[in-house]
Amino acid sequence: MTFRCERVVLVVVRTVTALTRLLDVVSLIAADRRVQILFTVDGERAAVFGDGVRPALAGIAPRMIPWEQARTGRFDLVLSASENDGLAEIDGPALVLPHGLGFQKFYPGGRTVAGLDPERLKEHDRVIALSHPGQRKWMSEGRDRAVVVGDPCWSRMRASRHRRDTYRAAFGAEGRRLVVLASTWGPESLLGAAPGLPEKLVAELPMDEYRIVAVLHPGIWAAHGPWQVRAWLARADVRVPAPDSDWQAALLAADCVIADHGSAAGYAALAGVPVLLGPRGSATTVPGSIADHLAQRCPRIGVGLRSQIDTAGPPELEPPMEAAAPLRSLLYSLMDLAEPSSPAEFPPLPVPGDDGPTIGAWVAGETANIERYPDIGFGAPHDELSYRHTVARVEHCTLTQAEGATIIGGASLDDWPRAHLSATVDGNTCVIRTRDGHTTALNGDDPTIDPWLLASWAYIRLRRGEPLNGAMRLGGRVITVRAEAD
Repeated sequence: MTFRCERVVLVVVRTVTALTRLLDVVSLIAADRRVQILFTVDGERAAVFGDGVRPALAGIAPRMIPWEQARTGRFDLVLSASENDGLAEIDGPALVLPHGLGFQKFYPGGRTVAGLDPERLKEHDRVIALSHPGQRKWMSEGRDRAVVVGDPCWSRMRASRHRRDTYRAAFGAEGRRLVVLASTWGPESLLGAAPGLPEKLVAELPMDEYRIVAVLHPGIWAAHGPWQVRAWLARADVRVPAPDSDWQAALLAADCVIADHGSAAGYAALAGVPVLLGPRGSATTVPGSIADHLAQRCPRIGVGLRSQIDTAGPPELEPPMEAAAPLRSLLYSLMDLAEPSSPAEFPPLPVPGDDGPTIGAWVAGETANIERYPDIGFGAPHDELSYRHTVARVEHCTLTQAEGATIIGGASLDDWPRAHLSATVDGNTCVIRTRDGHTTALNGDDPTIDPWLLASWAYIRLRRGEPLNGAMRLGGRVITVRAEAD
């Protein structure tokens, strides 16, 4: 093997829902070259909504091993988001996480909380991750093995909020209000109780003023099939993201979310988005849960949908504790591996339709030339640069990078108090704006240069009190920069 890994982690995937939650968790350790992460599917205990898991896994292309091999191996950590996986057959310390916003529903016909079945918790000496201390009261088994780590799904959304405008643009919502329909599965769900809602919204909301996105629980796709789901929604002018991607970005981008007793309503509320609920509640909702809290406080849809959407307000929710630090610490503790010295931080959610990584932030300054270096979280700080500064593009950078940037790209200075300049790029032109409101368009006479470089040129010249027209040295080249002030 090329990399000498010290630990092996097995991720047991049961459904697409579980996969999306587990990917948030493993994002905290995925870049550690000491750790090899393997994925498997328990083929002997097929989930009711298991369809779609293998195509979703194929889309991210992890190293897969068959369940039979997983049963005979030894692992340093086993991760699952379902109590129904056969973890007792796997050799290694296990961590079980909820695959929703905490534990919000009973199993049908009883008072056993889904995810905390005492009989299943007895089967394996597993650690149970909780998002809130109050969830212990629903545990009759395994309380001594429960650890409060916060909600990794929400923490990753929180670490992505600075990309909201970028997500909105990706969903085609620039200049429009973005309405998200978020439906869980079953007859009590939003679309189970109001199956004609997408068409009703399309008929009532002017298409140049509103954009509609339908976020559907993976169970809907698994039960009916992707072709059928898309065929049913084809008449409505709605965007329907795949079940394994983009739903968190859609909630962050929304101006209003119409939801039900599923987790999406809670995540939208935590993001400060107004929430309306479907016409029907659920008999399986756990009292005191977030779903129960919202059911008592959020209005349900009725006549006059447009008015309801325009006037709805965000419900207040107490956010879970930040999960990155406690969860990463727990993961490394269970692996018996030294935790990295870098701060624990979730990576931002990808931009819908984004084809791959782009450098989101960089360090810039001057020696004899202007020089830039990607800000990737480690390596030399480049203190040798004169007028050293950082540039961050909100559509690609992390929240930490944006908060510390000297130049913020693609956003207003009003939102980023530490930034000295804001910058945008249109073609080969870079437009910078200062704190006193002056705007200047900059162009170089070499069309091959990255126009974002001109923002750093402007910052350095302003620091020196020099005009923004001039000769910029870049490697062995001299670029003539022209500036036109507003």
